[in-house]
Amino acid sequence: MKTVLITGSEGFVGGYLLTALKEDLYKIVPTSHPRLIPKIGEYIPLDILSFEMTREIIREYKPDIIFHLAAISSVSRSFREPPVTYDTNIMGTVNLLESARSLNSKVRFIYVSTCEVYGGGRNLSEDAPIVLKNPYAVSKYAAELVCQNYGQFGIDWMILRPFTHTGPGQADNFVLSSIARQIAEMEKDKKPPLIELGNIKAEREFMNVRDIVYGYRLALKKCRVKKIYNISSNKGYTIEKVLRIFKKIARKKFEIKVSAERVRKVDIPYLIGNGRRFSRATGWKPGVTIEKTVEDLLNYWRAKI
Repeated sequence: MKTVLITGSEGFVGGYLLTALKEDLYKIVPTSHPRLIPKIGEYIPLDILSFEMTREIIREYKPDIIFHLAAISSVSRSFREPPVTYDTNIMGTVNLLESARSLNSKVRFIYVSTCEVYGGGRNLSEDAPIVLKNPYAVSKYAAELVCQNYGQFGIDWMILRPFTHTGPGQADNFVLSSIARQIAEMEKDKKPPLIELGNIKAEREFMNVRDIVYGYRLALKKCRVKKIYNISSNKGYTIEKVLRIFKKIARKKFEIKVSAERVRKVDIPYLIGNGRRFSRATGWKPGVTIEKTVEDLLNYWRAKI
């Protein structure tokens, strides 16, 4: 039985991956930042910014596979806190790779990067130009280069670039989760029936987190090491279109106010991928509709408010 160490397993995607890989009968080592350890479940404290702690955990558990999810993942936060973003996303990755190298055995290192490295566009394949428009994208691409460099030290790296995804459990500093939370508050009369947004013409894939995690499972089994893969539905939705879906299922009517102040300093009008390489390798395709994704997200916030 192979041992899989997951970083950031307390996070939005990490929780789903943890559950999924248990079904696949891997021995799981779920790690979490010491300050973020959930009350439920058995998590191993790991601060990837501490090289000594990271090396100790890697040597103790001797993983065959490291699934690296832990990161500063918010573009808006990366603009506010570039040093924290660079430190966590780059040096945290270096500490993991150097610790894995110290095992003197083949370790598969699966690095979850981001579609943000393309800087926008449609039909973006893995060979599309890299255009780094925010500190988050810079940090993730720099970490990709670090992963590739460690290939010379016996690390079997694989880089996954998932396109935009959402679902129950996502923090409300991401756009669809924020909308769902606000609607749930309106339904409980805790907020006026108004949502203020920036660029509602922005187009993203908005895949379901469960589809993304299913892709991660397949990547473990079927993808080649030392390769980069987009996980993409090849299909985008404007925020405006998704708002229409929210309006259909909301229990109260609400208005939308578009505010120039809420538009990002560096706005990406569309970010749509080409995931053919990954789909050919794994047979993966998204299975959850955008309507179901929106409904699940709203029901999550209804239960939480």
